[in-house]
Amino acid sequence: MMLKYSTYQSIYNGTLEATTPERNSVSHHMYPSGKSAKAVVTRSYPFSSMQNLFKIAIVLLLVISGFTVVGQVFASSGSSSQQEKRVVVEPGDTLWSIAVKNKPSDMRTVVYIEAIKRNNDLNSPDIQAGSVLSVPVYK
Repeated sequence: MMLKYSTYQSIYNGTLEATTPERNSVSHHMYPSGKSAKAVVTRSYPFSSMQNLFKIAIVLLLVISGFTVVGQVFASSGSSSQQEKRVVVEPGDTLWSIAVKNKPSDMRTVVYIEAIKRNNDLNSPDIQAGSVLSVPVYK
């Protein structure tokens, strides 16, 4: 059974011409200025593609800024050390206590401990009294 009045228009159909008198009267009722449905449809496509382009641009901007922030966090934790300071491990010292004494106030202790481990090629947090550690000095 075929529908007599259908609002479906194929996007693949090049012409949007009405084939029956009923559709012509509906078309003139919906578009009283005499513009065809094709003209109205063509004008709405550039607007929607501009919206899509804007959305894609916003998403790309957010992704790029996210990578930039993450890159700065990791870069500042390891590459901004200017000097090294030698520390002799006292009995009862831990990496945490050494880090708390020597780290900058705005740096997380865990990040500073990782920098100490990296500078001294330590695989575990175990240190022994009397050993000398090289701790980074950040400006």
